[in-house]
Parts: sequence; C-alpha cells; structure tokens
Amino acid sequence: MRKKIMFGLVVLVVLAVGSTRRGWLGGLVHATGVVNFIATDDVGPWFKCVGAGCVPAGTQSLAVVSPGTDVRITVGNESGTVHTFTSLVYPAGAQHMPFDQPSAFRASSRSVTLNDPGLYVFVCKVHPFMLAATIVDDPLTDGLDLGENVSLVNGITVPTSSDLATRLLRAFWLITNPANYQDHNPATNPSQTWTINYPAEVPVRITGGTKVDLKDTLEERYGNNLTLAPLFKPAQKGVGEVWVDTEYENTAGKTKPGTVTAVDASSWKITRKVALPEINMNNPHNMWTDIGQKLIYQTQWFDTKLTVFDRTTGKLVRNIDVGESPAHVMTRVDTDQVHVSINGEGDVLELSPGAKHIERRIATQYPGELAAQPHAHWMSHDGQIMVTPNSNTNDSTRIDIPSGTIVDKTASGFLPIASSIMPDASKYYVSNYLDSTITCISIGSAACKSGNTTLPTKNISLLLGGASLGNYDPITGTGFSTSGALPIQTPVSPNGKFVVTANTLTGTITIIDTASDELVKVLPCSAGCHGVNFGAKKGGGYYAYVASKFSNDLIVLDPDPNDDGNPLDAQIVGRIILASNAGDSVQADDQVTAHAGMGGQGVLPIPLVYNGWVQNLPNTWKKLLTPKQLNPIAP
Repeated sequence: MRKKIMFGLVVLVVLAVGSTRRGWLGGLVHATGVVNFIATDDVGPWFKCVGAGCVPAGTQSLAVVSPGTDVRITVGNESGTVHTFTSLVYPAGAQHMPFDQPSAFRASSRSVTLNDPGLYVFVCKVHPFMLAATIVDDPLTDGLDLGENVSLVNGITVPTSSDLATRLLRAFWLITNPANYQDHNPATNPSQTWTINYPAEVPVRITGGTKVDLKDTLEERYGNNLTLAPLFKPAQKGVGEVWVDTEYENTAGKTKPGTVTAVDASSWKITRKVALPEINMNNPHNMWTDIGQKLIYQTQWFDTKLTVFDRTTGKLVRNIDVGESPAHVMTRVDTDQVHVSINGEGDVLELSPGAKHIERRIATQYPGELAAQPHAHWMSHDGQIMVTPNSNTNDSTRIDIPSGTIVDKTASGFLPIASSIMPDASKYYVSNYLDSTITCISIGSAACKSGNTTLPTKNISLLLGGASLGNYDPITGTGFSTSGALPIQTPVSPNGKFVVTANTLTGTITIIDTASDELVKVLPCSAGCHGVNFGAKKGGGYYAYVASKFSNDLIVLDPDPNDDGNPLDAQIVGRIILASNAGDSVQADDQVTAHAGMGGQGVLPIPLVYNGWVQNLPNTWKKLLTPKQLNPIAP
C-alpha cells in the first residue's frame, strides 16, 4: 500500500516540474555549482528558488540544473521559524540520498550534491505543504527526462506513470500557485468556475520513453473550468460561533499572512476578522478557548508565539513566546491550563490558565531520541491523558499529564499529523499524512475493532484496500472519489460514534464508524481539505465544520441527521463563504488585500461540546444545549 501511495507523491512534483519546460526549453541555461532555495512564510512559494537555475513557470519552487550541482536550502530572515529540507523523491540509486536532518533548523543552510540525472523533491516535515523540486537534466536528451524509476524516502522504487501521478500533478499546481485556488465568492468569481492554469505544449518523457503533453493530458482526464459547488445555508441553525483560521489571507497592515474569521452559527454570516497587525500575526494555524469561552488561544505556526485575544472584541490580550512552530492548542479540563504542541521541537508546553506564564515543558520523546516534532495533540475528558502524533519519528506518544511522563510510544504510519481521543478514553486515532491511513491505538485493554475481535492497534486505510470505499486503483484511477488521501485533522465526535477526517489530496471527507473501526462514508470536500471540529446543532446533535486550505468556503456537515448513531446518512447541509464583501457587517482590525477567505485550517466552534469540556461550560452556554449534548456519552 505504501508503495502506491508514495508513488503518487513522487509524481506530484515529477510531472509538475516536467510540464513547465517546453516553454523555456530553447533558451534554458542549466544551473551549475549551486542552486538556492530559501524558506519563506509567504503563501505558495514556501520554498522559493532564487538565482541561477530557477524556472518561473507558474511556480517559484522549481530549478533545473546540471549534474554535480549543489542544492542549498537557507532558513533565514524570510521565515519566522524552523523547517526541515527532507528528500521525498530522488532517482533510484542516486548518490547522497535520502537526505534529511535529525531536527528542524533555522538561521543556517543545508546542502546536498546532486550528481545523478532525474527528479529530486524536498519537503518540510514540520509544514508538509512546503515543496521544492530540482531536475538534474541531461541536456543531450530530447525533452525533459524524468527517468524510468524514482526512489521514495521510505526506500521503495517505482516507475513514473499512473492516474495518481496526474492527479497529484494537478494538486501541485494548485498548492504552489495561489491564483489557482478555489474562489467560491460570487463577488469575485461571478461565473463560479474553477480553473487551474497549466503551462502548455510541454512534452515530458515518462516510463518507457513515452512523451506526453501534460496540459492536454490533465484536461482530457479531469477537465478544467469546472463548476464549483454552490454556497447555501444550513436549514437548521447551529449554536454559538465558528472560528476559522483563514491562514493565507493577506492584510494591509502586515507583512505576514493570516487572519481569524468568526461565523455566527445562527445567521451563518461572518461577524469578525482578526488580523492583529500590531503583532504582525504570522500564519495563525489552530485555536482553543478557556473554560469561560472568553479567550481565544491562537498558535502562530510559522513563528514562535501563542497569541491570546478577547473573543468578543478581537483585542489582543497577550503574545507569549513558546517555542518553534507552535501548531495546536488545547486546555486541560480539570485545571484550565493551556497546552501547546511545539511542532518544530519535541515538547508540549504547559501554561497557566489564560496563558499568563509558562509552567513546564512536557517531553514527547525519551532522552537521547530524535525530537518528535508533535503536531495536533489531543487530551482526555478527565485531564489525565495526552496523545501526540510525532511527525519526525513516525510514532505517537501517550503522556500521563499530572506527572508529565511518557506512558507509551506506539509506531504509526509515515508523518503522523493529527490525533483525537474517544470520549471515554478507551482508544484514540492518529492520521498518517503520507500513508493515507488512520491508526487506532488502544488505551489500556485492546479496544480497536476488527470484525468480532479487538486489537491493541489497527491501521485503517482511507485510500487502498477497501471493499466499496477506500478502494482507489492508482493506475486506472477508479475509486478516487470514494477514498481519502493525505488525511489531516480527524476528531472523534463528542458522542464517540464516528471519526471525521479531512483529506487534502482527494478533497474528500471520510467517516469511520468507531463501533467497527471501518471506513463507512465518503463525501466531497473542497481543495486542500484540512480542518475539522464539532459544534452543537440547535435542538440536538452535532455539526462537523470543515475548512480547506486552498479554498475560501466552510463546509457544514451533519454526520448523523436523524441522531441514531449511524453515519451512513451523513450529508453536507451547508457551504458558507469565508471572504467578506463590501456592505457586509463585519468588524475587522485590518483590511484584507489578497487571498480573501483562503487558507482554512484550524476550526473552533464555541461553545466547546466535547465530553469533559461541555460539563464545565458557564450556564449562559449550557442553557443553549440539550441534556444529551451536555452529557454526550451518558446512557
């Protein structure tokens, strides 16, 4: 399974790179000596090629060089945090591969010499949508040579053709060029069409020496100028508010991207945009709130800060340095302490209520081990257990919170990125980004289901190996729309009945039934499907709110419309625009100038409705919920 999935990741950039060359082939001068990439916080060219060898063909993250050239990455003043420059793809048998660093770095450079012709792709393991590609090209061959075979970071060697390859090519142009993002706003995209602009007339040589024109191939297979799914409001109101990290919005008063957008769950209208220009808030990624639902705790993923602002006014309360690339944040239910995953290092930082000061660092790896680089952690209903997905070590850590000690470490899949715990703390789930799997891990006795038996752990494929779902054939392309690839946020519902996962490559929402630990439902999402969180539906039940990185809409999903505990009738019941327009009554502290509503990542519905948190709500919020919502796992 991993072979096929990672093959797709290879061709994502293999073909994307190839598709640009013909337009500049005649005048191309291959770089020699050194080709340079710099890490940035900008939207799209996160790894930006500068100087000789760079190819400006719809992406700023591509170079073509001669054999013997050094590829150098510099993490300097253009970025506010640490990164890795890790080889994801390289020619089979290439010298000096695979290339990686033991930990993320900043204020320095790393380089590797590329001698063998072919494709080399590098990724940041902390921020895995950051990509850079280099082609070591033989100038004597006809067209751009991609080679017969490439090897992957896990050592598997694969050919350079398949349906998954061209689908990932399509995704590459989307990711690296913000002009190709989905714009659902009728004010700026009245035709409501989605166009991806591909370089034309670029033949590339793929497996067997076959030459194809990539633009023609992509448009023949998948079309273009596609009609976007329409906006519409849910018929049933939600409770409270939904806050979304619109991480890619640019504003006039800042040099760094990112705002936080609030949506009223009754009117389904945007009410506020928080940019915090006074601190130049940098790529706001994930949020949580305090026991009183008065403060928003906001991480700055491309920086070192945890920001606290007032929910009702949007005013800054404090901005505290916590460490490199803080990713996710939650509160402990019994103490209201704040816990922040330090994604660029190896800790979860514990702060006092209100995040007034740091109290301790909780390690996610044993002494002497590589920094785990934890991303989206989760905490239990009683404040006793924390679990982390460790992007640098391909495992998950379970921590006893009161003592701050590691209880267990369990292998997961490749680049685990998000986790969530069952409301009774019997088991938890970890999404494995590059494997397109979810790992179920028991807490205590075996609790992961496989037919009529229980297991300590279980890997659930979202992409391959299913019967009617998750049965994608990467060669022919059948089953793509009923699968999930590159899964990210994956919360368990407050009542513990199902797991909802956002899948960024397939643009789908997958649902796992926790009674069977099987994939049971797949629904369409938007480009770059990323963030999911649960909020209360008025009158009973829950909505899952889903945000997407490369789109400006918020999907409202009802995972169980008749509240019978069976998600087979799950459906999308609303799609809300996250971009504000002239005439909208939106309070804002800065003016949006680009990428309006784009970059949806962290989602925070208020009030909190998860077991443990919901029981501690102030009465003003409790009175808006049903008895079943106030005790989500009560008999």
